[in-house]
Amino acid sequence: MEKVGYPNAKANKKTIIFSDGEFCNLPTEYIKESNNKLLQEFYYNLLVLNNKDQNAIEIGTDPLGFAYFKIGFLCYVGLVVLIDSKDAFNYGSLKKKYPKNKFYKEYILKKIKFEYDLLNHKKYIPIDIVTQNLHEIRGLNSKISGHVDVMMNLNDESKWEEEFDKKPEQIKKIFVASRLIKFILDNTKFYIPDFFTNLKIKHDKEFIVHRSVSKIVKIYSNDFKKDKINIEFTGITYATITGEKEYFEILVKILIENALKYSLYPATFPPKINISEQKNDIIITASSYGDLITEDDLSHLFTKGFRSNANKNKQEGTGMGLYNASQLAKHYSAGISYSNKLVSDNENINIGWNVFTLKLTKTFLKNYNTIPV
Repeated sequence: MEKVGYPNAKANKKTIIFSDGEFCNLPTEYIKESNNKLLQEFYYNLLVLNNKDQNAIEIGTDPLGFAYFKIGFLCYVGLVVLIDSKDAFNYGSLKKKYPKNKFYKEYILKKIKFEYDLLNHKKYIPIDIVTQNLHEIRGLNSKISGHVDVMMNLNDESKWEEEFDKKPEQIKKIFVASRLIKFILDNTKFYIPDFFTNLKIKHDKEFIVHRSVSKIVKIYSNDFKKDKINIEFTGITYATITGEKEYFEILVKILIENALKYSLYPATFPPKINISEQKNDIIITASSYGDLITEDDLSHLFTKGFRSNANKNKQEGTGMGLYNASQLAKHYSAGISYSNKLVSDNENINIGWNVFTLKLTKTFLKNYNTIPV
């Protein structure tokens, strides 16, 4: 069997073989000789002797205390799984020892079903063709973006905002479409195993944070949604940070998308983006009005695949947004935190403003008295 996404056990005649996954490794407890007999007996019984229903997903705990997910011959092992924002089982110290093996239940259920169908050829994705097509689409979209920039005369970053607002609606829509396509293509990168670990962001250039944030706000304020949402953007800073602007704008894009998803009445209470300075820091907040994130959810907000119950009514989303944002933030020596603002003293009303705060350390232009470019 080819390598799958998560640590797994498979039967090979009368022996059970344990393997690492692409997204996280097998816990060391599975390699210890002292645990071998116990594990062999347990998983042989599970995968061979009692493996009758090939289409049902079975979930449980093994003798080591880790969660397993099994469907047919495919069996994920060595996982710390969360159900409804709480531990599915009592993991004790395993949760702290193996943070990379911690996932939300619904996320793993989707993944094992997808991989099982893929291995059974119920689904077939010719990876080479997909990769080639994505590369060609990315190249074509880059050319479209370049021509749109020329049409809009947006080469001068210092005049970007005022020039954008002056352009005809049709031209703005083409610009927005090209950027949204780029965002979609960029999202595919984040599913590459160890992408964030291997990501190397160059810090030999600096850019103005305010312009990047303003650009993403304008893109999402001019998207193609039927019910247009006017995102409120306040504050200003001419401070800069070092790094690659492209990845920073993806980080801001995730926070804005998250605010849009958590908004309960966006037409009445639109999402708010604010930027400010505090001494040597740049503070960006993304606020949305809706059901507040519960105390039980807080410790899992940045876990792979986790979706808060506050967002349970929205169908879209993979539960990867805040995880991806938190990983990108590390590459800018930044951190993301959560807070909320209640709108009622009534304990039965759990509604208000969900606020995500990105805190960055600023650098200064060589000549801070001139207008940044």
